[in-house]
Amino acid sequence: MAKKGSLAYDTSKAAANHLVRELAVELAPLARVNGVAPATVVEGSAMFPRERVIASLAKYQIAYSEEETTEALRSKLAQFYADRTLLKRPITPADQAEAIFLLLTQRLRQTTGQIITVDGGLQEAFLG
Repeated sequence: MAKKGSLAYDTSKAAANHLVRELAVELAPLARVNGVAPATVVEGSAMFPRERVIASLAKYQIAYSEEETTEALRSKLAQFYADRTLLKRPITPADQAEAIFLLLTQRLRQTTGQIITVDGGLQEAFLG
């Protein structure tokens, strides 16, 4: 979804999504091409070292203490992102893996050119 301050990131995500569709067209019927689009994943992400977590907590005005462990701070940030969704649960690497596994099985053998969203129901990202 488009948002202020994320021009390069949001544009690259949109390009990646379109690339999935283009590759599905180019490679059919020999291969299926799909993608997974998660919401913000804090757990296990190298994108969230302590300094960035603290900066994000400050940006969103979430109370924290410098004495808290990095994992405790990450949990606060992950819950903040989760609270913006319909399901109110943080998105984990395992959630992403489940979607990828489903795409690799024959259960979705007739699916190509699609982006599977794993975001807990992020309403701002719903198509209008």
